[in-house]
Amino acid sequence: MTNPNYSTGEKGDTCSSIMSYITGVSGDVFPYDSRIFGSDWDAVENPTTNYFTISGRVNEIYDLIHVSDSTKRPVFEMSSDRVSVAFNDD
Repeated sequence: MTNPNYSTGEKGDTCSSIMSYITGVSGDVFPYDSRIFGSDWDAVENPTTNYFTISGRVNEIYDLIHVSDSTKRPVFEMSSDRVSVAFNDD
């Protein structure tokens, strides 16, 4: 919150209320954890990335999910900076 009409305490209280609501409706699942580093996700992301990029069946997989004629290169990305930029412009 950048509104100068709110004090630092009010900003903190508002943030805390939002996080409490998210945690409550999610069944006490904390929505983010700053202790998780990129390398922690490698074991989760790498098999998926490898499956869609370097497996011996990439062409077959692309045919099955109807992206074999995609002009996007690379066809698969776990996330895309270009998409992020496009959304940020909206």
